Amino acid sequence: MASSVPPLSSPVPRRVYLDHAATSWPKPPGVIDACLEYQTNIGVAAGRGAYRNSQRADAVVAEVRGVIAELIGTPHRESIALTSNGTMALNAAILGLLHESRLEQVHVVTTAMEHNSVLRPLTQLQRTRDLNLSIVPCDRDGVVDAHQLELAMRPNTRLVVLNHASNVTGTIMDLAQAVSIAKSHGATVLVDAAQTLGFVTIDVTALGIDMLAAPLHKGACGMLGTGFLYAHPLICERLRIPWIGGTGHSSDSLNGEYPWRDAVESGNMNVPALASVAAGIRWLKGHQHAIAWDKWLDAVLDTFRTCTRIRLIGPKEHSRRLPVFSLVSETMDCHELAMLVDGARGWEARSGFHCAAMIHQAIDTVRYGGTLRISLGHTTTDSEVAEVCEGLRWLDSL
Repeated sequence: MASSVPPLSSPVPRRVYLDHAATSWPKPPGVIDACLEYQTNIGVAAGRGAYRNSQRADAVVAEVRGVIAELIGTPHRESIALTSNGTMALNAAILGLLHESRLEQVHVVTTAMEHNSVLRPLTQLQRTRDLNLSIVPCDRDGVVDAHQLELAMRPNTRLVVLNHASNVTGTIMDLAQAVSIAKSHGATVLVDAAQTLGFVTIDVTALGIDMLAAPLHKGACGMLGTGFLYAHPLICERLRIPWIGGTGHSSDSLNGEYPWRDAVESGNMNVPALASVAAGIRWLKGHQHAIAWDKWLDAVLDTFRTCTRIRLIGPKEHSRRLPVFSLVSETMDCHELAMLVDGARGWEARSGFHCAAMIHQAIDTVRYGGTLRISLGHTTTDSEVAEVCEGLRWLDSL
């Protein structure tokens, strides 16, 4: 069978991976080995048997819950449901909490900096079940004003969904302030930590976060096909099951009481990839403080300050952002930029609207077809950062 991967029309000088906001690559040492080790020496489904290797599979899943719980600062490891990705986790949270057939009396607050994994299920509920939805705007840097968030709250606000950091601008939200506002109005708080998990310290207990969702193949350094949803035990009691199938227990019953987490994890989990997550988070724990984030951020931001024909979107100070940089050019749209840097410099950088439908109006990038996004990660090297700076200067000279 012929390969479905199109051949390159011409060789490129190098491969410079700058799409860590989509998924981390290359993976840290030990991550792929853990996946192969599982497939080679265990290879069975978890939660589906009492024989020795099935129990070893269960132990892998338990370890992953433990390392995630430690990473997000909760003692409630059993309140972590493992999913295939962040989208599934966010949908499980939103649909699990907003389960009434009609939602006219329910109010939800979210922001314009959210990913479509939040905006689409909420707007679908607004259209089909009359959910009352308020979307708080953001400014040209992707910053949500706390006063605007406060004004959006109502007596019947049940849920507030907050993006910890934008996947377009890299802007980090003041999460402590935003959660405090939501909690002062009695709302449940769901945080989308897709971009910050593994990059920014998150303590769900200290912050009072009720639910937190994230993929595990980005900052947590695991393989694709992994994600999770944390829900505080008191919130778990309020969640309805979003779907149900094979749970590995009570298999002779069709009408039993299915625990929320078991329902979310219905079917066979991607245990080989989960094994890689445990390895990735262990590596991260030992190496994240050695990564030169401040130096890299300063180098890239200083380069942008010298540019006149390309423009950085988002905060100009490194203390307010992740190593995610969106740019536009007045001479070409973002897709042309992406093809240009791929062909000429070997950059693998994403172009477009980045699955974030609302933020581009605020940051004025619709007319460019979105942005060219450059994102660094835990396995980025000093030489790659130097290449980014050189490449930005080259783009600015065209």
